[in-house]
Amino acid sequence: MWARPVATLAAAVTALLGPALTAAPAAAAPAAGTSTLAAAPAAGASAVTASATPTIGTQGAATPDGGAGARTAPSPEPTGSAADAPDRATRNAAAEGLDVEITDIGPAVLRPGQRLTVRGTVANTTGKDVASPEALLRVQRSTPISRSTLQRWLEPDSVFATVVVARHELPAALPAGSSATFMFDVAPEELSLGEGASAWGPRGIEVAVDDASGTADEDGRDRSFMLWYPDIAIEPTPVGVLAPVVPTAAERTRALTDGTDVATAAAQRLVPLLGALDQPGVTVAVDGMLLTPGAGAMPDADGGPGVAPATSAPTAAASPTAPDSPPPPEPPAAARSGPAASPAAADLLGAITALTQDGREVVALPWADADVTALAHAGREDLLVAAQERSAAAATAAGLEVRSDIAWPAGSLPDQETADLAAATGAAAVVLPSTSLTPEQALTYTPAGRADLPVDEGGEALPAVLVDERASAVLAGQLLPRLNAADGDITDLDALAVRQLLLADTAVIARERPNDPRPLMISLPRSFHGSPESVSGALAALATAPWVTPSAVSDLAGADAPTLARSPLPEKEVGRGEVGAGLLNRMAGTLARAESFGAITADSDALLAPYAAVLASALSVSWRADPDGREALVDDVRSAVGDLDSKVAALPSSTVNLINSSARIPINVRNDLDVDVDVQVMLTPTDQRLQAPEPVPLTVPADSQATAHVPVRAVGSGDLPVEVQLLTPQGRDVGTPTELQVRVRADWENVGTAVVAGVLVVMLVAGIVRTARRGPRMEQGTMPDPEE
Repeated sequence: MWARPVATLAAAVTALLGPALTAAPAAAAPAAGTSTLAAAPAAGASAVTASATPTIGTQGAATPDGGAGARTAPSPEPTGSAADAPDRATRNAAAEGLDVEITDIGPAVLRPGQRLTVRGTVANTTGKDVASPEALLRVQRSTPISRSTLQRWLEPDSVFATVVVARHELPAALPAGSSATFMFDVAPEELSLGEGASAWGPRGIEVAVDDASGTADEDGRDRSFMLWYPDIAIEPTPVGVLAPVVPTAAERTRALTDGTDVATAAAQRLVPLLGALDQPGVTVAVDGMLLTPGAGAMPDADGGPGVAPATSAPTAAASPTAPDSPPPPEPPAAARSGPAASPAAADLLGAITALTQDGREVVALPWADADVTALAHAGREDLLVAAQERSAAAATAAGLEVRSDIAWPAGSLPDQETADLAAATGAAAVVLPSTSLTPEQALTYTPAGRADLPVDEGGEALPAVLVDERASAVLAGQLLPRLNAADGDITDLDALAVRQLLLADTAVIARERPNDPRPLMISLPRSFHGSPESVSGALAALATAPWVTPSAVSDLAGADAPTLARSPLPEKEVGRGEVGAGLLNRMAGTLARAESFGAITADSDALLAPYAAVLASALSVSWRADPDGREALVDDVRSAVGDLDSKVAALPSSTVNLINSSARIPINVRNDLDVDVDVQVMLTPTDQRLQAPEPVPLTVPADSQATAHVPVRAVGSGDLPVEVQLLTPQGRDVGTPTELQVRVRADWENVGTAVVAGVLVVMLVAGIVRTARRGPRMEQGTMPDPEE
C-alpha cells in the first residue's frame, strides 16, 4: 500500500479485483487462520478499465535505494483514472519480484467479537513462473508509542517485533506476468492483542508473499495498519476538520475564458467534495462568490455580466457522484434568481445548503477568499472589510446561516500583522498552521491545537486554532517525510492508506497522554484535487472512532488554551505570489474609471458591479499559485472598462460652414449600450475665433442616436478644427470624442449688410438727383408763367 516506483500504478488491477472480492458470498470465506490465493487473468488483459483513483502506495520488491519507494508529490491537478494507465505488464516490465498490495482491511476498527479480514492482490513481475507461492500475515506485537514510530513501520527496511497470525502454502502456481487475489480472515483471539487499556490502538500488519520453492528472486510485501479497541473507556480527543470550498486559480481562469461564473467552473470538483464533507465535526469554509449566481464572470460588451447561457453550462450529471446519491436540495428562491444560475451553480449552492440543513458548521470566507495576509501587508483594511461584508450579504441572500468571524489566512508562516488585521476586522478566532507557533521546548507528545495570540489592539488575546500539518497531509492523500528522516520525498496514499493511517495517527495522539485530551485540527488544502471517496471514507471512520469526539472549529476555538510557551509570530513575512500595492493601485484606477463611466447611466451600481466583482476576485489567495494569471485578469478588466468608451461616441460629420457670428451646431451621439445614458456635449475649438462657452446636456436612448445643438459664437474667420467631447454630469470625460471641421466666415454677414446698405444709398441718391433734374411736376391744364 506504500509507494514504490516500479509499482506505482499497480492499483489499476486492484481497482478491478477489489470490488469483486467484496461482493463474494460470505460462505466463501476461509476458516480462521487461513488464506486463499486465486489466479487472475494475465497482466496485459484489457480488464483494467475501472474509473478509480490508482493506488500509489504499493510495495513489492525492494527499491534500488532501499527506501520506502516514495516519490515527490505531483502538481495539484486532477489525476487520471485507472483506465488511463498502462497495463501491469508494461508498467512492471523491468521489475523483479512479487508485487503485493493490500486493498482492504475490515473492519476499520476491530472490536471484540469481530474477525479481521485483509484482502489484496499479488502480481508476478519476475519474468518466470512461481511454482509454490506462500502468503503470510504478520501483526506487530505492540502498539507504536509515537507518531514517528508509527510512520517508521511503513519503511520497508524497518525492523519490528511481529508475529505470524496466518500462514498458508498456496497450491496453485503463479505464472509470469499474472496476478491473483488473496484474503485472510482471522479471529481476534488468534491475534493475541490483549484486553487492557494499554493494548488498544494501532498495530502494523504486513502481508508477505514468497516462493517456497525458491523460484522467485525477490519476495513481495506490503504494510498497513489495523486498529484494535477492546471494551474500555477513555477520554476522547476533540478532532475538527476544516475544509475549504473555494475555486482554484485554474477554475477562476476557466470561468473568464469560457464566459461563465466561478461557481459553474468549480462545481464539477466541489459538488462531490461537499457530499464527502457531510460528516460530523466538519466545518466548511465557503467563498462567498460561490453563493452568488453570475459572480466572477467577465462583463460582456454591453457592460452586463458576461455569463454563458444556462443551457451550455455543465450539469450535475457530469459530476462524478455516486449513482445512488440523493440529489442536492433545491437552493432558496432568492439565490436562484439572478443572472445565469446555471444547473452546475445551482447544484453547488444546493450542496452547500444541504450542509447547513444537516447541522454542519459553515464559515463564510471573505469575498473571493481574499488574501488576508497580503491585505495586511498592503495596509488595506478597507478592502478586507468590504470583502467580508460582501460575503455576509451573499450568504443572507442565499438564505444561509453561516459564521463570518473565523479568519483563515493563507501561507505556511503567517505573521503578526495578519493576526492584528484579523482582530481589527472582527475575527473571533484565527486558523493558523501549527508550525507557526511551535513550542519553545521539545515535547514528547503532540501539543494541543489551541493557543492565544496577543494582538496590538490591547484587548483580550485572539484565540488561534492550530492545524496539524502531518494529519492534514494524510487526509489530503499524502504522507510527509518522517521527522529527521534521510528521505525527504512525499508519498502519495491510496484511499485505504488514508483511512487507516488517519485512524492510527489520531489513536497514537490520544494514547500519548490518555488523561489529557488535546484538541486536534485537520484541514484540507485550498487547491485540493484528491479523491472525494477517499475523504468520505476517512472522515466517516474518524467520526465513529471511539477515541475521537468530532468537533467544529468554533468548538475548538472555545476550548481553553494550555499554558505552553510558544515561539512568537514574525512581525512581517511576505510570501511568494502575494498581491502587491502596485497592482492594487492599478485595480483602484480601473474601478474609478468604470465608476466614472457609470455616472452617465441611471443605475451606475448595476453597470459597475460586474467589473468590481471580477477585480475583487484578483484579491484571492488562489492567485498566489499563478501571479501572471492575476496580472492578466487585471489587464483584461482594464481593457474591458476601456472598451465601454467605444459604446457611447460622438459621431463625425462633414465640414460645417458658419457665416453668422452666433449659431447652433448639431452634434450626433450614438449609444450602443442597452441602457439610456445622460451626457453633456462639449465643443472645444482650437482657436479663439470660435467660442463654445457651455456644454449641452443630452439623453441618448439605449441602442439609438440623439442630436445635441451646441451654441457657438464666432469672432473671426478661418478654418478651425473643433474637438467634440462627451462629459459626465460631473464634468469628467466619457465615451469616444471626435473632431469637427468648422469653416468660420463671420465677416460675410457684415460685408453683405454693408453692400446692401450701399446699394440702397446709391439708389436713393440717384433718385434724388433724377428728381431734381426733372423739376417740379405741373398739374394738368396749367400753363407755365412766361416770366419764369
